[in-house]
Amino acid sequence: MKGKAKAGYVLAHIAEVLMWLCAAMMVIGFLAGIIYPEAISVMSDTGTAGAKVSMPMVSGSLGRLDITGPDGTLHQGLYLLYTAAGAAELALTAVVFRRVWQIIKLSWASTPFQRPVVDKVKQIGWLFIASPLVTVAVSLVGFVAFWPEYSFVVDVGGIITGVIVLALSQIFAYGVKLEDDVEGLL
Repeated sequence: MKGKAKAGYVLAHIAEVLMWLCAAMMVIGFLAGIIYPEAISVMSDTGTAGAKVSMPMVSGSLGRLDITGPDGTLHQGLYLLYTAAGAAELALTAVVFRRVWQIIKLSWASTPFQRPVVDKVKQIGWLFIASPLVTVAVSLVGFVAFWPEYSFVVDVGGIITGVIVLALSQIFAYGVKLEDDVEGLL
């Protein structure tokens, strides 16, 4: 099991670094959209009638976001909304991967039934809940600011996953209590 745990530890580290790099790229894209939006228009080949550029949303719950208007011009507000949401969701995902490798590292020292592991599992649950809330906030802003081109979407999959992880944290908390009781008997 140690080899599989080591592989998980390394993969979680790699995934965390990749998520932080992707989040940084989204922030750079956001800043570029504010500083020099014409460059974004040139890079995305918008500006001609009928040009249509769509970007897949990070969480996938919003599907594809059209960032061009009916005349083919770049819709800067939608682009900025997309890149800001992407940066936030990628950062939350990076923190989840950090918690995963911290849990693996803590479990190497002794049993996984220890208070810091329970805390990190709870944090992962709350992060899973926070990610769809970012999507809901972005969807709501997009719906209000860019209606009728934008629709309101709620992804409950991440919220359900977060609730399940929070329930699992209670199982780990019970394991911590049992280990404390056993150590008290010896």
